[in-house]
Amino acid sequence: MPDHPDNYDAGDALGRAYALAEHLSTSLQSDTKIFGLTMARTRALLCVLENPPMTQRDLAAALRCSTRQVTALVDALETSGHLRRDPHPTDRRAHIVALTERGHHDADRVRELGENTARRLFDGVAPDDVAAFVRVADCLIANFEHSAPGTDGERR
Repeated sequence: MPDHPDNYDAGDALGRAYALAEHLSTSLQSDTKIFGLTMARTRALLCVLENPPMTQRDLAAALRCSTRQVTALVDALETSGHLRRDPHPTDRRAHIVALTERGHHDADRVRELGENTARRLFDGVAPDDVAAFVRVADCLIANFEHSAPGTDGERR
């Protein structure tokens, strides 16, 4: 790898992105394992925490997956005592997905663990560099979403 940052190229950046993704994935898996949650279930739980009230269709859109996948996630989270389905006030065919007391507790705790990880990760990084990182990450995410083959910019 080049010794000087001006010589870094996209391949160097991708290598760093893979290394960072591996570290973050390992950290999140470790953090969520204590709650008996998978990564997908954790994402669903946090999404419901941060966006109430939600229907299953809303959750599927937010998670960018099919309603069938969300049904399986909600079933599992309902079985584990993290979520419940409440009747929709105006649509008999829909249900509102809501956190149970256990779901609130575990989602809050997972969010705290994530905040601790963010503090560790960005410790000593200048605020301007954090802002630049977010801008670059947003650009990379948008590039990927709009160039993924066969998706027309929509990942499912």
